[in-house]
Amino acid sequence: MFKKSGLLTFYAETSLHMGSGTSLSYVDLPIQREKHTEFPIMQASGIKGVIREFAERHWKDDKTKVEVIFGPKEGDKFASCIVFTDAKILLFPVRSVSGIFAWVASPFILKRFKRDLESAGIEFKDNNEEINIPEPSGEEKIIVATNSILKVQNTNQVMLEEFVFDVEDGGKSEQANKIANKIKGFLPQNSAFQDLINEFPARFCIVADNVFKDFVKLAVEIQTRIKIDQTTGIVKEGALFTEELVPSESVFYSLVFFNDPYNKINDLQNVNDVINTTQNLFSNFPLLQLGGDETIGRGLIRVRFTQGV
Repeated sequence: MFKKSGLLTFYAETSLHMGSGTSLSYVDLPIQREKHTEFPIMQASGIKGVIREFAERHWKDDKTKVEVIFGPKEGDKFASCIVFTDAKILLFPVRSVSGIFAWVASPFILKRFKRDLESAGIEFKDNNEEINIPEPSGEEKIIVATNSILKVQNTNQVMLEEFVFDVEDGGKSEQANKIANKIKGFLPQNSAFQDLINEFPARFCIVADNVFKDFVKLAVEIQTRIKIDQTTGIVKEGALFTEELVPSESVFYSLVFFNDPYNKINDLQNVNDVINTTQNLFSNFPLLQLGGDETIGRGLIRVRFTQGV
């Protein structure tokens, strides 16, 4: 039983490749996906490793603190007192005819997010009232916020990729407003892209679950790359390969759980010390690098921590 919990939100500033090995399909290097939904994920082992490395750099003069929180690298003297879950997709960016791009979610995604927040002791409410998750009445329908910039001019339609959707209202736009403003509170509030975060509700939309599933399968980036022969300086024969990438502006989230440290030191005597130290670690929305292709700028992720109960 965990004593404390929290939420980590990951905002992709550049495209991301959290790889799952090789594949026999047309994509040689696919991204990590859930088996039952095929939605993109970031596995917890990769997240914990990157955050541990960041903590080692942040607390470079206090390596013991890193070991107490994340566990020792060698041996089995004691366990970590912090637990990370796999990061699930929350918002997926999709090309839009109007407004450049949309942040897309679906009823299933939002209901799961609400359930996970409750697991972390974080309420999904607006002014102490439950926020209902509206559902499009069909796969050709879409729900947008009242101030949406996604509507095609002089129409009541939204065009994402090559698909045209009819906008639904009947109070659903008001619910979309409440959901968007609630989610906005979990996004990194970094001055470098604050204007874009402020526009979030105007770009937010809800599509049917099956439509969302198609977007996260078909609207990812597929890049073809080559390998250079270091001896000749030219393209190596037979070294052409394709790589799947989650696009920039994607948003994932992961739950974090805390217990009392198994090996106590002066600054870390109980679970409250652990969670306060973790809060300090993420206090300035750090920019981390997750996944492959670090040297060509892939996987730059802005992180925000929200404390639960």
